[in-house]
Amino acid sequence: MNVQLENLPNCITTMRIEVPADKVSQAREAILREYAQHAKLPGFRPGKAPRSVVETKFKKEIADELQSRLISTSCREAIAENKLRVLHISNVEEVEFAPDQTLSFTASVVTAPQFELPEYKGIKVAVAAAEVTEKDIDEGIERLLDQAADFVDVTDRPLAMDDFAVVTYTGTIDGKPADEVVPAAKVLAANTDFWIKLTPETFLPGFSEKVIGAAVGETREFDLTVPADFAMTDLAGKTLHYSVTLNTIKSKVVPAADDAFAATVAPGKTLAELRELIRGEITRQKSVEQENEKRGQIMKQLLDQVECELPEGMVYNETHRVLANLIRENQNRGVPEEVIRENQKELNTSAGETARERLKGSFVLIRIAEAEKITVTREEFNRHLVRMAMRYQMPVEKLQKELEKREALDSINEEILTGKVLDFLLANASVETSAPAA
Repeated sequence: MNVQLENLPNCITTMRIEVPADKVSQAREAILREYAQHAKLPGFRPGKAPRSVVETKFKKEIADELQSRLISTSCREAIAENKLRVLHISNVEEVEFAPDQTLSFTASVVTAPQFELPEYKGIKVAVAAAEVTEKDIDEGIERLLDQAADFVDVTDRPLAMDDFAVVTYTGTIDGKPADEVVPAAKVLAANTDFWIKLTPETFLPGFSEKVIGAAVGETREFDLTVPADFAMTDLAGKTLHYSVTLNTIKSKVVPAADDAFAATVAPGKTLAELRELIRGEITRQKSVEQENEKRGQIMKQLLDQVECELPEGMVYNETHRVLANLIRENQNRGVPEEVIRENQKELNTSAGETARERLKGSFVLIRIAEAEKITVTREEFNRHLVRMAMRYQMPVEKLQKELEKREALDSINEEILTGKVLDFLLANASVETSAPAA
C-alpha cells in the first residue's frame, strides 16, 4: 500500500492512499464468499446459489461494500504505519476505483497538535500552608450569626445609616425611565418594596445620604449625578431624578454567640464544640483550595512551555461550550440580559482564550499519559459513573445510556485520565509550603 502524507495548517493531514490490485482482489473475494454463504435467491437454498449468479445479482452491493471496507481498513493501516495521532477523519475524496483494479483516494484527518513535551517531573510549586487560625473560626461564627439574624421594624426614629430601608422608587433620566435610556440600568429604574442597606456606596453614590432622616411613609425627590468612574460606563456622568417612598425601616438583630445559639446550628453542641466543627470544615476547605492551587500552578508552568497549533474545529466547539457556561453563570447570578448582550464581545474573547487553554492542557496531559503509560481501568470508569449517578440522583444504567446517546463516554474517560495525570504530576512535584498570609 502506497501512502503519501501532506501536513496542512490547523492540524490537518491529508493521506493519498493507493491500494494495490492484488489486495483489492483479496478483499473482493472475501466479500463475495460472505454474500454466497448468506444470499437468499429464488430456487436456491441459502448458501447454495452458484457464485456467478450471486455475483451478478449483488454486483452493486458487493462493489459498494468493497470500496467502503477498503477505505476504512486502508485508513486505519496508514494511520498506524505512520504513527499519526488522529482525532477523527474529516472527509474522503478523489476516490478512483474499479473492481479488480487499484483503489486510490485522499483522506483528510484531524490530528493532535505536534509539540515537544517539556520536563514534567519535579515541577516547583509554592503554596501557603492550609492552617486554620482563630480568626478564621471567628469569621465562620460571624457568618453563622449573620445567617441567623432577624430583622425587626423600627418605629421610634427616622432612617439612619446602616439601617435596612424598604423603599418604592422610580428613577428617570431627562423625564424617561432610566432603563429606556440605558437598558442595563433596569434595577435603577423602578422597584417596589426594595430592600437597601444604607451605606455611602449603596445603590448609587450619594443615594443613602439623600434618604437618611426620612420617616416611614415619607416620599423624597432628588437628583443624583453618576460619577465619571462609575462601573456602568453608559451611566457615567448622567443625572438621574429619583422619587423614593420609605415603606419600612428594618434593623438587623444578630443573636449572641453562646451555647444556646450553637445548639440551634448543631443540636447538642456547645459553642466550643461548634468552633471545633467549624475548624474541621475550614481545614477541609483550605486543603481542597491548596490542592487546586498546586494543580493550577503545575498546569500554568506546563502550558507556558508549550506552543502549538490547535484544531480550529475543536476550538470553535469548545468556545461555544465555554460561552454557554459563562452566560448561564451570569444569568444565575442575576445579571440582566441587557448587560450580558452589552458585554458579548468580552465574553466571546474570554471564552475563546479559556477554550484554547483547556484544549492545549488536555493534549499535554494526554501526551504525558502516553509517555507514562497511564490508563483508565474499567473499574475506575465504573466508579466514576456511580459517583455521577449519585450526584444526578439517577440509576447508573440510565446515566450510561444517556451519555452513550450524547456520545459523551469518551469525554468522561478523558476527564478521568487527565485527573490521574494531574495526580501523577502532583506526586512528582517539588512542593514548597510557606506560612499562611497575614
